[in-house]
Amino acid sequence: MLYVAPIRIGLGVLWLVAARLAGAAGPSAVLAFGGSTFVVVFLSFNDPRHAFLHGGEPEPAPLDATYARPLEQALAATLPSTVGVGVLALAAVAWQPILTALLGGISAGLGVAGVLRALTVDPALWFDRRKKLLYRR
Repeated sequence: MLYVAPIRIGLGVLWLVAARLAGAAGPSAVLAFGGSTFVVVFLSFNDPRHAFLHGGEPEPAPLDATYARPLEQALAATLPSTVGVGVLALAAVAWQPILTALLGGISAGLGVAGVLRALTVDPALWFDRRKKLLYRR
């Protein structure tokens, strides 16, 4: 979460700037950006499905486990959410620049929520994306 956060926040700000350059009014673009950032962060911490996602205790990590480098983790975490929001923002920039600012806020909100969520996660936990298993180092 921490590794992909700068990518998401940076892309969000980039989409806000693109929306302004495409003709979005300053206050409207900032309101769309800030509002959607707030909504994404709020929803990520108040998602009722969160209680159902945590099963039992994490398993001990296998002795031969290899861990992805931070850049690999960050790039893997951009799919599909960050890339999908970016594609939609790119498609909207010419016709609906306010929508681009709103989508930029969604991207930034994902980054901010990731940073805030990472502060509450045990750093000894590791997630295997292929097996969808949680391990403890």
